[in-house]
Amino acid sequence: MPIKEGDYVLIVGDGVRSVVRVVRGSRISTIRGIINADDIINREYGTLIRTNLGYSVALLRPLITDMLLERADRVTQVIYPKDAAQIIIGAGVGPGSRVAEAGVGSGFMTAILAYYVRPSGRVYGYDKREDAISTARRNLEMLGLLDWVELKLRDVIADGFAERDLDAVILDMGDPWNAIPKATEALRPDGTLVVYVPTANQVIKVLTAMSDYGYVDVKMVDVMVREWKTEPNEVRPQTWVNAHTGYILIGRRTLRSVTQPAK
Repeated sequence: MPIKEGDYVLIVGDGVRSVVRVVRGSRISTIRGIINADDIINREYGTLIRTNLGYSVALLRPLITDMLLERADRVTQVIYPKDAAQIIIGAGVGPGSRVAEAGVGSGFMTAILAYYVRPSGRVYGYDKREDAISTARRNLEMLGLLDWVELKLRDVIADGFAERDLDAVILDMGDPWNAIPKATEALRPDGTLVVYVPTANQVIKVLTAMSDYGYVDVKMVDVMVREWKTEPNEVRPQTWVNAHTGYILIGRRTLRSVTQPAK
């Protein structure tokens, strides 16, 4: 598929890694020189071209993670790909899933959920901040994923979720333990609850609430990623580690009463 004006392109090569939007007549500056946008239009993704300084770079189709990390707006802390992948797998999210997310923030997790529930699933995104809803909407529109998402300005602790029999509910908020009663009501009888929190203090409160409301098969993970250098003459771990960002707690709802916690 040829690259058109307005498309996004991931430029990679010799220390260059950047997502750019192709605008006719513009010049794209990199640390290895300049590329004329007109020279990119009508090229195929995967083409190698040279900058004005003679460096070779590749023109690639950006992945959703490239777009989120480099082009999306942010008004809050976000869930990064390493944690999002664990959430998707742990919650069993796939095509056709119906998922609610409370605390959409900038919409990073919302977008990844929408990407995976296509073509027949649905994501219901809740936040009580209007600026977060607006930012998430812009990011989803940029990614072409808004058709699979319903965004709602609503406090789920006070007002609950509008949906029922959901496959999964994801809580990414400051006091998620207070939202667990309403999340439990929204889940199907064996649905999956996912809670994402940054501190161990919050974890204890979440685990207590999950126990009170009868969740089983509860797991907790803290995902760390260590990248390696990929130069053939220097294969070794990078000097930095993508370490703690948050704790992920995952459990399954049971048919214990959802209106009262266990005594």
